[in-house]
Amino acid sequence: MKDRQKIKNILFVCTGNTCRSPMAEGIFKKMLKEKTTEYSQYKIYSAGIFADRGISPTREALQVMSELNIDISQHKSQPISESLLRKADLIFTMTKEQQKYLHQKFPWTKGKTYLVKEYYFKNQQDENIKDNLNIIDPLGHPVEYYRLVAKKLIINLNRIAEKIIQKNRK
Repeated sequence: MKDRQKIKNILFVCTGNTCRSPMAEGIFKKMLKEKTTEYSQYKIYSAGIFADRGISPTREALQVMSELNIDISQHKSQPISESLLRKADLIFTMTKEQQKYLHQKFPWTKGKTYLVKEYYFKNQQDENIKDNLNIIDPLGHPVEYYRLVAKKLIINLNRIAEKIIQKNRK
């Protein structure tokens, strides 16, 4: 991706598009709305590598997002597609395995695909930062796991939002 290009289309990817990526999508939309008056210029969406089409978020994801005053109840899962990936300026995955899958199946995504926990630190050399970059899949776990995922998403998405907004102002 060219450094001068404005970042407007952001895709979040997980496995089934019923937990992490719709949570990330909802959190990021809310953050942009709170951080910039140019919110409407952004297109934020999510998909899953092995997602079925049309599945609602898990009950736990809905509950945790509701606790954060974020409504993802209208979300329906969708599988990744070449067209979704091509229109994205940035693609964020939850795990190294998901990133690797995208790079192998769609090699042209390499310059614009990052782990959620990696993007903010992408130009830093500290190897300690690069440890534990995955965001765990809460599917099948109690709601506390979803809260932990939401907390990690909030921390990292806040950094991403600040970086993208700053980059787009240049």
